[in-house]
Order: sequence, then C-alpha cells, then structure tokens
Amino acid sequence: STSVFPEEDQSAIKVVAAQEVTGPALACRPLTILLAEDNPVNRLVATKLLEKNGHTVVTANDGREALDALAKASYDVVLMDVQMPNMNGFEATGAIREAEMETGRHQFIVAVTAHALKGDRARCIEAGMDSYISKPLRSHELHAVLEEAQAFLAAQSTAVLEPVTE
Repeated sequence: STSVFPEEDQSAIKVVAAQEVTGPALACRPLTILLAEDNPVNRLVATKLLEKNGHTVVTANDGREALDALAKASYDVVLMDVQMPNMNGFEATGAIREAEMETGRHQFIVAVTAHALKGDRARCIEAGMDSYISKPLRSHELHAVLEEAQAFLAAQSTAVLEPVTE
C-alpha cells in the first residue's frame, strides 16, 4: 500500500499503535470529535485510537480549519492542539469563545499539548479550554477526558434554561 507518511513516520506510527491502539477498547458513549492537530503522525494515531473506541473523528490541520469545521457542523468535543501553524489552539479557542457570546452554546474543548510542565494546565484553562491532556496520548487519559466531556454534555442537555429578565 502507498503511504503519505515518510518512512520514519511509519515506524513511529507502528510503535505508538502497538502501545496504545491495540489495547482493549474502552466503553464510552460514541462521540463526534473534531481533532485539530497539525502533525500527521499524531493526527493518524489519535484518529485510530478514537475510532477504535467507536467515536467519529473529523480532522483539521490548524485552528483556522477547526473554526471552518465548527461553522459547518456540530461536535461533542474538540481536541485542540495548542501549537499549530496559521492559528494556534489558544487563538482558535478564543475565537470559539467569542462566537459563543452570541450563540449561548458552549463547545467542550480539550487542550492537547506536548507541554506537561507545571502551570500548563492552568494556562490552557485560563485560555478558555475545558480540559487538558498531554502528548503522547494514552488510552486511559483520553478515556478520562472524554468521560469528562460526556458528563458536561449530559449536564448541558438536562439544564433548564431560565428566561433572562432585566
């Protein structure tokens, strides 16, 4: 078969796939997920891991493509890489949160970052992201963050909206 990934990327995919994607599928209600990730290896591995667990995945190469995808369809969760070209995850999240001021809808956004330093999680939350996961993605951590998203979605769907009175 023909691959769009260079040979060195193929070996990286095989290593990560052997470690994470071949493990047992974790039970979780299927979600529709927008994955914003510029690295083709990370994008492929994350997509395979998510699809193995029954989720539907749409990918975007950067924050601008993520915004375009969100304008065309609705997603349960956005997995947002924080460092991408053209428009990074922080800028894209800011644009999403700004648009929400008019729609009243809240998009669940998970920061995905190679940075796992103290304070990185807080920086992502302060930027408007709902949760945080570090790379490389691990099945159990991804499952936990998706369960968090499901709890948010369940609470949002049962919330009674009160009319605004002035």
